[in-house]
Amino acid sequence: MKITKVAAFMLAMGLMGGLFASGKKDGQKEVQLGTLSYLNFSEEQTGRMYDSAYLAYKQLEEKGYLKVAQKDKVKISPSVKFYDTLDSLLMALKSGEIWGIAGLPQSTASYLCAKDNTLGMNMTFDIPKQTAEKRSFAYRAYKIMNDAFSFMMLEKNSDLCAQFNKVIEEMNQDGSMEKLISEQILDAMDGRELQVIQPENKAGRATIKVAVTGALPPMDYVAADGTFAGFNTALLAEIGKRLDKNITMVQVSSVGRATALASGTVDVVFWTRSASLPPALAKMTAAEFKGFRNEVMAKDTPEEKAALEALISYAGKDEDTRSIKAHRDTPAGTITTVSYFEDMPVIVGLKN
Repeated sequence: MKITKVAAFMLAMGLMGGLFASGKKDGQKEVQLGTLSYLNFSEEQTGRMYDSAYLAYKQLEEKGYLKVAQKDKVKISPSVKFYDTLDSLLMALKSGEIWGIAGLPQSTASYLCAKDNTLGMNMTFDIPKQTAEKRSFAYRAYKIMNDAFSFMMLEKNSDLCAQFNKVIEEMNQDGSMEKLISEQILDAMDGRELQVIQPENKAGRATIKVAVTGALPPMDYVAADGTFAGFNTALLAEIGKRLDKNITMVQVSSVGRATALASGTVDVVFWTRSASLPPALAKMTAAEFKGFRNEVMAKDTPEEKAALEALISYAGKDEDTRSIKAHRDTPAGTITTVSYFEDMPVIVGLKN
């Protein structure tokens, strides 16, 4: 999704960050974080990813982009444990098994905190209008740290993937995607009840089976009684209508997304974390991308350069950032559509 008023709103809403110091130092607290399982990324890699954000958060705070509500910040060196469902994450948090839930989209964190006043975030991320300049430090840091969400399918279903891409691009162009995001995600961040929108089912049409998790409300929501509702149903209803196909939803766990797809239980997974890169960058060779990156970073301050290098090199100095982001939640043999939504990952913890 392009940086529109919707994305600008999301950027202004809030991010708990600035907590991760690179490497554990004397007197530094090491804590256990929980996160929804990645499909192609280890707990250790995820911990290093979170750890790498410290310098960027520090720069953003110094520049006024990151506002700290809790003055006595605790710098931590995180270890990460995977959980398969949102319910198991919340139980682990409230039992003291983990210090915080990491990697939740800002919209999901806001929704959860509105529904449960024992939960909270203690930092806000404020990105001014001038960061629409796509070469600014804040914009680049945001694009590296944010998560894009896409549909996932098996490689053999490339034709279906192309059909989904066409619909998503049409919806971005005609404004209907922005409208759905505004109505079904942004307007629901206050914890209101989510609207049930059932996809049409007509006799004689082909059926697409889609896996949903209910783990990322209001983007991906399943009510306690098993009713599918929220943005996931609204988007799938619109896609089914435009493709003239029936849509059937199947609930799976976060880690179960890959199994459901590989086994043929579903044809499509509603969400997977993907890379949000402009087409021109996505098409660059590794050498071209590195050259472009060095050119853009030439005007950065030493502190900004250090922060961005930490963000893009957590998986190894020679790794291509695009490859890391594109494959961390997509197993071999799968493909993803263009993204339909982007959001900043944040941490939810218990209020003091």
